[in-house]
Parts: sequence; structure tokens; C-alpha cells
Amino acid sequence: MAEETLTLVFGFNTLEVAVALHRIDAILSASKVGKNGFMVDGSPVRDLTEALARLEKKGRTTFNIAGQGYEFDLGRVKNNGVDFFLIDHKGEHDFLWDDWATPFLGDRFFVMAWLADSEYEFWQNAKDLLQYRSRNRPFDHLPKKSNGLPYPLEQTIIDTSRNPGRRVIRQGFHEVVGAVMWLGEPFWRLTGADREAVEHADWLQITYSTANVVRIQAAEECFTSQEGSSKNLQERLRSLLFPGIVAA
Repeated sequence: MAEETLTLVFGFNTLEVAVALHRIDAILSASKVGKNGFMVDGSPVRDLTEALARLEKKGRTTFNIAGQGYEFDLGRVKNNGVDFFLIDHKGEHDFLWDDWATPFLGDRFFVMAWLADSEYEFWQNAKDLLQYRSRNRPFDHLPKKSNGLPYPLEQTIIDTSRNPGRRVIRQGFHEVVGAVMWLGEPFWRLTGADREAVEHADWLQITYSTANVVRIQAAEECFTSQEGSSKNLQERLRSLLFPGIVAA
């Protein structure tokens, strides 16, 4: 059973809770997925209407909702000027992720989105040694560094800075690559990427989800390896999409 995550990025404080929940509800209805069996921040609700009422009553601007094989997370990072919306799904490999992405792509403040294998992305970005110890996963062979904090907070962490699947939150966007990505109008200004060069890259499948959103596909399935040709493809894609960052 595959577990994949679609992450969508927007400008800070632009994706409203009600808007996100209404879109979730609509897509679940179209997919004929039941509306019960969901938890909001760990507490059960009868349906997503009750979830919205509960969140609005508390004045919430973020949420975590899980159920029916899905998990939805809406978060905000003020210091980096981004909202992010994660949709995690456990199920068949041929899941129609475009159906989930499309309702969000027309938003004026939509920046980017990417699809990832959940397990691969997690371990490509896991830095805390406790994450490895708690799962009995070896880490002696991995590069390490100090977290840079003063004593007594200083500790050794895994150095993920060279991992091809690394994810870094930048100002207004995420530096990350996925086998499938959607790039909104703000993406080009924020990253300095050359849109024409991306659109003419003959090793990518280019389509247009909307007039202003470029959909790129670099591989048929999500990246799951940091070795060999997969590593080379991820690094090539990162160089194309984040040229200034790579050069630095």
C-alpha cells in the first residue's frame, strides 16, 4: 500500500480554514468517500461540517484532520511568509492526485505544490537521532553535524544538507523537488527560476493545469531513492528550479 503526500504552498495567511474544508468536502463527495470517521486534532466529529463549526468556534487558523485513510494538515509559518496544506493518503498507487491539486491551483496566492513518497521524504529530512533510535534505524554511516545551538542546547544531528530529497523552507516557498510538481505564478519571482527554460526542458513532461500554473512531471512514480539515476534526476531538477540557491 502506497503512502504519498501532496503539499501545497500559499502566501502567508491566505488559505482560510473554511475554504480548505469546503474543498476537501467537495472532493470527498465526488470520490464517494464517506464523511464520517474523521478526527479533528485527535477528537472525533460526525462530519466535516461539525469539524468546521468546532474550528471556527475556537478561532482556529490551522487544523489537523484524519480519517478514511487521509490526513489533512493546514499550517502557517509567519517568519517564512507561507501557508502549507498537506494531504496524506494511504492507498492505491494510481490515486488521482490531480483531482486534489486542481481545486487549489486557481488561488491568487498559490505558489507551488509537489507530490512525495511519505516515507522517503520523512527520512530524507529526519535530523534528530532519536527519530532513528526509536525506529531501530541505523545512522552510524550518515553524516552528522552540530545543531549550532549554544550549551546546553547544542547536540549532534544528522546532516541532511546534501540529500537529494531534502526540503528547506525559504522565504515564501519551499526548496524541494518532486516527481510531479505544480508551479504557480509567484514561484518564478520568488525562486529566480527561468520559466522558459523549465517549459522547454525536453526531459520533463510539461502541461498547464491553469493558464498560470505549470505542471511538470520528471518521473512516473514518486522518488524513493537517493542513489544512482534517481539521485541525478532529483539534483538536476533542483538545479533547474532553484538556480540561485544551488549556486550559493
